[in-house]
Amino acid sequence: MNVITSIPKFADRHAYKHDLAPDGREALAHMLIIPEHGIAGFIYPSLRGGGTAKVRTTLFGPGLGEEIHEEIEGEAPDLDFDDWRFGPLEMAIVEPHHKVELRWKGERIQFEGRYEAAYPVYAFSSHPDGLPPYYGDDRTEQHGRVTGQLTVDGKTFEVNGWLVRDHSWGPRVWGLNQHYKWFHAVTAEASIHYFEMQSFGRRHLQGYLVKDGRMTHLVDAEYDYTFDEKMMQQTFDSTVFDDEGRTARVECKAFANIRLDFDPITYLCEAPVTVTIDGVPGAGWCEFCWNKDYYNFAQQHVGKYGQ
Repeated sequence: MNVITSIPKFADRHAYKHDLAPDGREALAHMLIIPEHGIAGFIYPSLRGGGTAKVRTTLFGPGLGEEIHEEIEGEAPDLDFDDWRFGPLEMAIVEPHHKVELRWKGERIQFEGRYEAAYPVYAFSSHPDGLPPYYGDDRTEQHGRVTGQLTVDGKTFEVNGWLVRDHSWGPRVWGLNQHYKWFHAVTAEASIHYFEMQSFGRRHLQGYLVKDGRMTHLVDAEYDYTFDEKMMQQTFDSTVFDDEGRTARVECKAFANIRLDFDPITYLCEAPVTVTIDGVPGAGWCEFCWNKDYYNFAQQHVGKYGQ
């Protein structure tokens, strides 16, 4: 990761478990993007402040006959992320913010792979505006390569591609977002992330650009997108602007979709995507969060008014 940046290096200790309030939550999302096999999904360990652990793996996409979800929850107050062993998930942080080993030994899903960061980790606390306090004490985002094998119902797929790794800790009040866009795009030459939240009538946007060997904060992003009849995003094109006056152009096309119901107030509409950044091909992820009442109403009108 030979990247020049003025953003301070994030301490290695933040790769591990943090002290949480009783209502706090800590999670690590590993977003698998495998367009060559028509498969996407995530491996997702999380902890609650009271000592409850949960692990979940979800897979979906045209390469599968159906969505597959495997999940286990239980008490595990002594777990940490350095050597996680709970349920079907084994995870080891080999090198903080750089190398991770993952194994999932489920009933229908088995995965064994290794993640290696391709670009520096980005902490939201490094930005002058920080993270909205209802969405965590802090969070990090990072892009890297994943290699390994994924087996689904006895069929094995070789995996050698991009992975988005997200780590968050602290409060998580999903429903305070009227809407948000959580966006990732990565190629061998560039890396882009931004998180645009809309809450209390305000817009909060934060993220980074890695381009030409420099990592910088974003100051703005413009975008346009299209929906299908279910109001799931199908294309997403964006231009980002950093604090040095640089821009980058991203064009995305979804190769799969899923709607997740993690919260009583909001839906998460997921779109793993193939991308180009300034013409160079890569992969990414585009998640839209919607208030359920708004989404259920707007979906009826998306064909006429939503494009």
